[in-house]
Amino acid sequence: MLVRSLFPLFSLFLATSLFAQDQMFQQLTYPVNQNGKTLQYPFAGGLNAPQFSEADLNNDQIPDLVVFDRAGDVFLTFLNEGTPNTSSYRYAPEFACNFPPLQDYVLLRDYNQDGAADIFCASLGLGTQEMQVFKGYYENNMLKFSPFLFTYPGCASCVPEYIYYPSVLPGFWNNLFIADTDIPAVDDVDGDGDLDIITFDGAAGGHVWLVQNMSVEKGFGLDSLHFEVTDRCWGLFYESGLLACECDLSPGQDSCVNGFSGPPVVDDRDDTRHPGSTVMTYDQEGDGDMELVLGDISFSCLNQLVNGGTKDFAWMTEQDNQFPRYDTPVDIVIFPAAFYLDLNNDGKKDMVAAPNNKFVNEDRNGVWYYPNTATTAQDHVFELETKRFLVGDMVDAGTATHPVLVDVNADGLLDIVIGNYGYFTPGIAQNASLYLYRNTGTAMAPEFTLIDSDWQGLSEFAPNDYDFCPTFGDLDNDQDLDMLVGSNGGALYYYRNTAGAGNPMQFERDFNIMWVTMDIGSYSTPAIVDLDSDGLKDIVVGERTGELNFFKNIGAPDNPIFNSSPTLTKLGAVDTRVQFSDIGFSTPVFLEEQNGAIFLVTGTQEGHLEAYTNIVASQDPYAVVSEKWGNVDVGNRSAPTFGDLDKDGKLEMVVGNLRGGLMVFRTEMADCTTSTSTAVKPTAPEPRLYPNPASSWVRVEWPARYSVNWRISNALGQLVTAGTAPNGSFTIPVNGWQSGLYFLELRSADQVAGKTIIIAD
Repeated sequence: MLVRSLFPLFSLFLATSLFAQDQMFQQLTYPVNQNGKTLQYPFAGGLNAPQFSEADLNNDQIPDLVVFDRAGDVFLTFLNEGTPNTSSYRYAPEFACNFPPLQDYVLLRDYNQDGAADIFCASLGLGTQEMQVFKGYYENNMLKFSPFLFTYPGCASCVPEYIYYPSVLPGFWNNLFIADTDIPAVDDVDGDGDLDIITFDGAAGGHVWLVQNMSVEKGFGLDSLHFEVTDRCWGLFYESGLLACECDLSPGQDSCVNGFSGPPVVDDRDDTRHPGSTVMTYDQEGDGDMELVLGDISFSCLNQLVNGGTKDFAWMTEQDNQFPRYDTPVDIVIFPAAFYLDLNNDGKKDMVAAPNNKFVNEDRNGVWYYPNTATTAQDHVFELETKRFLVGDMVDAGTATHPVLVDVNADGLLDIVIGNYGYFTPGIAQNASLYLYRNTGTAMAPEFTLIDSDWQGLSEFAPNDYDFCPTFGDLDNDQDLDMLVGSNGGALYYYRNTAGAGNPMQFERDFNIMWVTMDIGSYSTPAIVDLDSDGLKDIVVGERTGELNFFKNIGAPDNPIFNSSPTLTKLGAVDTRVQFSDIGFSTPVFLEEQNGAIFLVTGTQEGHLEAYTNIVASQDPYAVVSEKWGNVDVGNRSAPTFGDLDKDGKLEMVVGNLRGGLMVFRTEMADCTTSTSTAVKPTAPEPRLYPNPASSWVRVEWPARYSVNWRISNALGQLVTAGTAPNGSFTIPVNGWQSGLYFLELRSADQVAGKTIIIAD
């Protein structure tokens, strides 16, 4: 069995044709044993920069757990099993697809107190740094969301999805600028029952603003949001960022430090810019006013500021710059954030701290859980219980995993070999290796056990080289599988399997200079496949820039030979780069369809999968099946591999990601709909089509109040045609189309619908 190489396809595409816009592959899980422990959430995908919120996902009146990881902007959802005094969660990925695709920070809060959590999050517009809101609602006892639209009288340029506040000039509005590095606080700061916002001044530096929700004061009630900036030096302190987790406090209640009346602070950097901070609010003593816990972009500690004022007038009078000093202070590299929620079902809210830097951080021991052990309900004593909350029960190899399914020990069961970028260790630049998880289950019930965290000893090349990406294939034609490993350096490592057919793998490294000179630049991700059908195994290599490079085998069946330069660059015109960027991280896998044709699936920097057909050794564009195949999104740097793990004739897919974990999918569709546009009704009237089957034209009748955008895809999910109609009554010509099934998708401002079209001869 070969993966990231040619693999028999079985019935992989049986259910990928219709409804591809609103459905996704279903997530799976299998038992995993690691260091004597059975993991609870093995295939949840890892955590690198997680944010934590409470929300009742299934409308059972029990608060569940939502984790948003800004390292890839991905949601993980966990159902609370409700065991008193115990952190008891079950990974439930089916709820994650009900969240809109968001970025940077996400806070779930119930602003209207209807039981359905709402979302306060970073704005989605390109280059914007505002806040927007999504309103939660239940459909079939599943929490879903639609955008909240604000009203700004007299402001034609105001974006209704974003939060603005009244200017000092009557009739004018200012956008609420929040740096996208930050995490603000959303809480009832003034005790009036509605939710306010505490945030650093995103443009001018280290003062905190109170953005007060005036909905109750103005008589609108809780089912409304009306924000005004009522205090530009809330708490009277200043965060300069010069001293580790330490702020300048005002000596009295009549002055704002380093601000409107206080003395200036000498700062050798540009103090007009806010560097980056995270904010957690909570009431330490239960006296009605809010304390703060701050994280800073430059440091690894947290700072607690004690409020010596009142709920109506905040004045920070004390600070603990090694919070919680009375227990184990938070020390997370780098830029920690704190979150306040009840994680053990005891009715008291706890604290969890995690990295907020999505690029360089503690990626395996960075989720510090502090249960609140105070003996009274109003007090707070945070005592560290674990530095690996949730992530300690996941397969997590640090950062950027590249899995392969392959039978290592010749027992007929597919094992998992994982290459990684490395994991964070103080003082060491990188420490990449290969991990072997052996399948210790049965043919129909896979189970995996960690056997080796430095399989084949590739750590000898770290820290000089890292980001190992393995693949397997019979390069020397001796009927066993050899191993080829790509890396950050851009070249390849070749390990020849000397075991022979049907035997457990035994490798010898091939030191031929050829493998070192096959250098595509950086982050090589190889695949082994006979792409030109000459009987010799070729090599295709993905890379950081998102292209594919074809190296033709010019040797003999038992002696592979490759030139140092690719035979073809930009193979199939595949380009996985992020828009307006040079980063793509293509990770190709070639699969054999039932008719013998080759099918290509590649991972991407953005975390989705791209699928192509008509695969040959050519720079001509491949036929696109889908640029978001299966609606899979694992965050950043998706790296897929395939295998029939349960012997049911269908392929499972294991996908690595930037967060260092793995996720498993069944290659069949499951329903999933989300939206970030104007609120869409949960249901819509079904369109009527006639004639259907059709041969020349199809008439569409759909009761839409607004203009309609429509598109038709074929059975492979490829776009055939699209257009716009002024209303829901229009005709589509179909003469000359091949017979078969097509899917019509309809979208208007307030509803969506779909219908299958049958084209007859």
